[in-house]
Amino acid sequence: MQYALLMYDYVYYKLCKEQVMADNQASGWETFNLNINRVPWASFLVFMFAPLVIMQVGSLIGSRVISIFIALAWIVVAATISCLKTHVFNPFAIITFLMILTRFIGGFLENQFPAFVLTESVDNTVIGLIFIGSMLWPRPFIMSLLDKDLLKRTEENFGKSKFWYKAWFDINIVWGLFYILQGIIVSYTTVLNIKSGYIIDFIFSWPTTLILLFFSVSYPQWYWTKHSHEMKVEIEAAQEYEERLAVAKS
Repeated sequence: MQYALLMYDYVYYKLCKEQVMADNQASGWETFNLNINRVPWASFLVFMFAPLVIMQVGSLIGSRVISIFIALAWIVVAATISCLKTHVFNPFAIITFLMILTRFIGGFLENQFPAFVLTESVDNTVIGLIFIGSMLWPRPFIMSLLDKDLLKRTEENFGKSKFWYKAWFDINIVWGLFYILQGIIVSYTTVLNIKSGYIIDFIFSWPTTLILLFFSVSYPQWYWTKHSHEMKVEIEAAQEYEERLAVAKS
């Protein structure tokens, strides 16, 4: 139990030690507030929230094609500026660009080919498959969306345990299954009523993505605390092995 509390304190309270309770336990509000601060707000707001809201509001008021052009221009300009500064493509920009591009294509073709109205669900399914497919990578896709400092600090302390990776893989599966399920629901709703499909797509886009982001920074705390004993054993065994290896080499 003591080790679990130490993990909890280091990962989630390093930047605000004055808020740690006398018994090393945080109140529910403090935990919620700190997890909110862990959400990558800047990337989310600039590269997902703003362009998607522009596009979705335009769809609801009957200016779908124009709003798509504006949203597409927004994400291209923002992503280009970000890439020039960081030399890395922002993953939120990639996801949002895929969403906007499919709607851009569907907006032109749905009048001639009614089936293209379902492009709004296709992109969700593709994104879900990207998350699921990334399970084959050393690091799942969800890790590219979260705060790099948080990942670095936790890996330095707990990366020798398989439970550190397991938490991120669990989160990645939730994202993948959610996007696939979202694609199915949006498809079904759009077939019944196009306007209703737009509304459901709006609800299932950035609002639920924000909820998933909060889940992604909250779940590891619970998971690592639950498996604290096993993590401690694995980390100590790994450290002992490294020490013996260093002695053998010397």
